[in-house]
Parts: sequence; structure tokens; C-alpha cells
Amino acid sequence: MKRILIGALFALPALTAMAGDFTASLSIAPEWRTDNRDSAYFVAPPVVPVQHRSARQDLGLRFRDGGFNAQGTLRVLAREGQTPEQHGIVNQFYYDGDLGNGSGYTFGRKVISWGVGFGFRPLDVIQREDRRSLNPPPLTGVPLAAWEHFSADKAFTLVWTHPGHRHEATDFRDQSLAARYYRLVDGNDIHAVARLSGRHALEAGAGITHTSGEEWAFHAAALYQQRYSKTFNTLAESGGGILAAANPMQEVMRRNGLKAVLGSQWTGTSGFGVLVEAWYDAEGYSRNEWRRLDALTARQRSLNGMAPASAINGNVAWSSRAFERPNLLRENLLLRLSHDDERWKPALELLVTPRDGGRVITTRLEYQSDRQRVSFGLRFLGGAADSAYAQAPIKRMAYFEWRLALL
Repeated sequence: MKRILIGALFALPALTAMAGDFTASLSIAPEWRTDNRDSAYFVAPPVVPVQHRSARQDLGLRFRDGGFNAQGTLRVLAREGQTPEQHGIVNQFYYDGDLGNGSGYTFGRKVISWGVGFGFRPLDVIQREDRRSLNPPPLTGVPLAAWEHFSADKAFTLVWTHPGHRHEATDFRDQSLAARYYRLVDGNDIHAVARLSGRHALEAGAGITHTSGEEWAFHAAALYQQRYSKTFNTLAESGGGILAAANPMQEVMRRNGLKAVLGSQWTGTSGFGVLVEAWYDAEGYSRNEWRRLDALTARQRSLNGMAPASAINGNVAWSSRAFERPNLLRENLLLRLSHDDERWKPALELLVTPRDGGRVITTRLEYQSDRQRVSFGLRFLGGAADSAYAQAPIKRMAYFEWRLALL
């Protein structure tokens, strides 16, 4: 099936001679990273490949004709010290049909993003987008079949994702049945979601967005998960042994998880904006879980000269997977200052993890013209010396992206 879709994607330019809307864009997005050599989790090459510089070059293609929609990317990805990779990606490939009387259906691969929140969206139970990525590529949709009934002030959506798959070990291929209800009540946007899957069992939650006047907006959402996943170092959690012969980072399914977000945003008539947002994510680590992992890593480092360096570095590299989580800690607080004057869009963000005193500072600048978009960003990780972000193997990140609309 994937080969058929990719083949259809390559044929899209020919379809423009027939009917429908076809657009194409070119983007070049280099990134830079600086190692945190003071981190106990830093492991030098060749155990961990060099990732100081990388570049993503995308040719994005979109086609729409009636209810048929397709979006794809032809990508060249180059990483320092590695052979460049070429990828053909089907981001979306779906058909929207009309059943009449305010009802419709969808089948294919489609991006489905639900919920409210800026830095974190608990109700995003299908797409599960990492909204804190510095400069992510275009999203890839989920295979699904959906039915929707809607009116001017409400909508109900029923989605069957990954049809035909059994229970899978990852969210990427886990079959599920999900529902979303939306209603506009006295200027308030009300959201409710529910999802049943083999991996998470029941997930259910609700959210609201309230607008006060033309300048203030408030949002809140919470999600209950009957089962949720966390990846632990079994040596750190069991307290037995220091070095492992096989990867000790194992996924553990836990019960009765909670995800929640609460935020407020002010937007002035001059284009300035202030966002304050706090969230809790049960899938992040607790302060004590980080302390146990830190203690294990310190014990492993103390074996220098007494155990093979390859064994020590290999174990530390396994533990560094803990930094791959979207939220390193469960509790997070975000402050964002921004300005929008149509073409220039600067922003400054401060993310704080109150439990350990960690912080992430991100600054962005975007310029948008009729056919071009240029953006630049910097991110600095730090905070208290024993905080998770201060001990991350990466200290600084930067990106630049130039995007040109070809058609």
C-alpha cells in the first residue's frame, strides 16, 4: 500500500493538468547542537554518533480535488558523519465524503489533532504531537476511518484508527476507537474525548476555552488514562547491580494516569501577547525517579578504571534515553511573550520544571512574505545543577528554515 501511495504522490504534478488544486513548496532547514560535556549522561562518539550539525531539505507537495486530499514530502536528510538519506513520505492521503444532513465520512491517512493547549495538549489522544519540538517537520497522519455529524455550534466525531492492527507495542500502530464531542456554549468552546485501545485501555477527558472580551482567553483540559507508559532503567528502580549486559531501559505500563493543562493568554491590539501555561503529565518522570537514575549514573561513572570503558559508556548511553521524553518531568510551567505584526513574529519562551529548578529558554523569529517564510530559533537548556534539563547531554540548539512557495 505504501508503495502505491508514494507512486501516486509522484504522479500528482500530472494531475494539475486535469483538475483540482496543486501546490508545492521547498524548504531548507539546518540545525545545530552543542554538547553538554559537563553532563554525567554525555557519551562521546563512536558510542553515541555525532549530531552537532544536520540539515533537512524538503520538497512538499499538496493536491486537492473535491473530497480527495494528498500531502507528501520528498526529503533529503543529512547528518554529520553519516551518509545522506532520501525519503518519500506520505503525510496525508484521504477522502472526505458527504452523507448529507450534516454528516460526513473520511478514510485514508489524515492528521487528527484534538484538544486545547499551547505547549501541551492532553486531549490529543490520536496524533499525540510533541508540541515542544524546536523545529519539527510536517506531521504524518494516522490511518483511519471516521464519521462526523455537525451543525453550526456542535460536532461529534467517531474515529477508527489503524484498522486491522492488533494490540501493538507502540502508539504509532495501536488500533483504537476514539470519539470527540465539541460544542459552542455562550462563547465557550467545550471539548470532550474518549478512546479505547489495546495499549491504553480507556482514555477520557474534557476541556474548555473561554474568551473574555477581545484580549483575554483562558483554557483548561484534563485526561484520565486507565493505562499509560513510562520507560525506566531497571537497575535504578530495583537498586540491584550497577552495569547491565543488555539494555536496562524497559517500558512499563502503569495504571490510572492523569494529564492536565491550565493556561491564560492576553493579546493586545498592538500585536503583543503573553501566555502563561502549566501542565501535568503522568508519563513524565518524578523528581525521585530522576534522583535514582542520577545516582545510578554516578555509580557507573565511579567505575572508571575498574570496569571496561565500553561497558560504562554503553550503560550511560542507554540511560540517556530518558531525555527523549517530550516532558522530562511531570510538572511544567511555561511563560511565552510574543509579537505579531503580520510579517515579523518574534517570541520568547521560558519553560520551568519547579520540582528540580530546571529551565529551557527558547527564542524564535519568523518573517513571512507572500511566497517566502524565514524563521530562526535558539534553545538553551539549564537551571539548577542537579536538574534534569541542566544534565541533558545537549546544552544548546539552533535552527534556521527558509521556505519558498513554488506553486
